[in-house]
Amino acid sequence: MRQWQRQPLQYPYENVVVYDLETVVDQEMEDGSFPPWPRHRPVAPAFLTARWSPDRYSFQFNTLLCGEGREEEFYRKVDSLLPAGCMGVSLNGRNFDNPVLRLQAQRHGLFDLRNIARQADAGRFDVAHLDLMDVFGGGGRGTSLAELCSALSIPAKTSTSGGDVGALWREGNAAAVKAYVQEDVIATYILHLHAAAWRAGEEKLLALPLADMGLWLESEPRLSHLLPFATCRPALWARSRAPALRAEAALADAEIRLKHQRDETAFSAR
Repeated sequence: MRQWQRQPLQYPYENVVVYDLETVVDQEMEDGSFPPWPRHRPVAPAFLTARWSPDRYSFQFNTLLCGEGREEEFYRKVDSLLPAGCMGVSLNGRNFDNPVLRLQAQRHGLFDLRNIARQADAGRFDVAHLDLMDVFGGGGRGTSLAELCSALSIPAKTSTSGGDVGALWREGNAAAVKAYVQEDVIATYILHLHAAAWRAGEEKLLALPLADMGLWLESEPRLSHLLPFATCRPALWARSRAPALRAEAALADAEIRLKHQRDETAFSAR
């Protein structure tokens, strides 16, 4: 009997939204442990949209703050930043970020948020959402963003840590929370690029978008606190490789066009 095999997924790497949530709880655990996810409510998510245009990647960064009494506006904006056709990318989103968003939207009576629903309902083998905990293996056991980034020389957790978010938020220091979640999202994106290049066996899936991201960060004064990501070891490697990869792609494209022209000429001469 012929054994059925799952076909490899075709991930839409050319259109992704990488996101992360910073959350708070109204009541901490008495033993100091991390509270169960249903107790969390989002206060500062960030979304990095990366799209491939004809010759390079373009980026858009959105960071939200959830003020008290404005939850409906907040969740509808979150929903709009996860449009159909993109692939959501997170680190442990299947087990935390997505269930938290779904539960809190339900709490506020918002049942028509189909983009959040698509992310929350996505399984492990679904191109709507890619959880890097699955990609890097081990089911996430004993793994964190900081550990993965350290192994790949990616800056992470440089301004604060997740355990500080609750105190910072209650103190009214939303700027620190915002900067922190933005760092996490950029670090997660670079992890994603490593995973994409490895899975496809093509270094261009890391080198080209990372080189473009470095240039983009340098052109955005409001994101100056993220400049270490433009000069980390993977980013410098990407910048060194990108010109040659672009030249190879341009040559291959020219050869395809030339062959097409020859074929048309040969066909018309018959």
